[in-house]
Amino acid sequence: MLSKMSDRPSTILSDAVLSLRQGRFVLIHDFDRRENETDMVIVAQHVTPDHVRAMRKDAGGLICVAIRFDIADKLGLPYMPDILKLASKEYPNLSELINSQASYGRSAFSISVNHRETFTGITDIDRATTIREIAKLCNLAMKGLDGVKDRFAKSFRSPGHVQLLIASEGLISERNGHTELSVYLAQLAGLIPVTVICEMLDDETHKSLLTPSAKEYAKKHHMPFVDGHDIESYFRAHMKGLV
Repeated sequence: MLSKMSDRPSTILSDAVLSLRQGRFVLIHDFDRRENETDMVIVAQHVTPDHVRAMRKDAGGLICVAIRFDIADKLGLPYMPDILKLASKEYPNLSELINSQASYGRSAFSISVNHRETFTGITDIDRATTIREIAKLCNLAMKGLDGVKDRFAKSFRSPGHVQLLIASEGLISERNGHTELSVYLAQLAGLIPVTVICEMLDDETHKSLLTPSAKEYAKKHHMPFVDGHDIESYFRAHMKGLV
């Protein structure tokens, strides 16, 4: 487990795991070679309207819900490129949209949803409701409840204001974006592997928040700052049976 690793990664990951279990934020930086971005991360099951407010005001990026692949599959969730590929048979111009990839590689985007009990879907209360209900349904899917696909369709509507992401089936072994890094960290914490992630942006440069500034924010707000290398290293070691 975490305590068997070298002191530095163990401390970092242990603090992050504890923070997630307590319903608090963790900041995750991916890799300099990838997006080179820091995301605010929290597990979906603990989200409140205050968490949504913090993400939209202090982070400023797109608030997304990342779901482990097997759970998304049980809900019948597709990747957005697959939807566009099917739609391009009727609307050929859409095929051009999926012919190129982002600089960081394959997208994890799926559909966007609102819970049916929400009003517009965009308020802090509405988005928190949608996110928590997604986590509840994902938990039922993990437990093997029959009919979760139908329950998903009857509980949510699309398009909506909460963007869903699907983690790669092999997690970090296949893709090492914030989607996979955060879902794996939630999994290590023994929580529902469904997370809420939001990119941190810089008000002055209008670009991604630089890593030193993200670390300052983490220190000021008593949030663990985790580098993607630490999560990836633990994942690789665990795969090899070294922990």
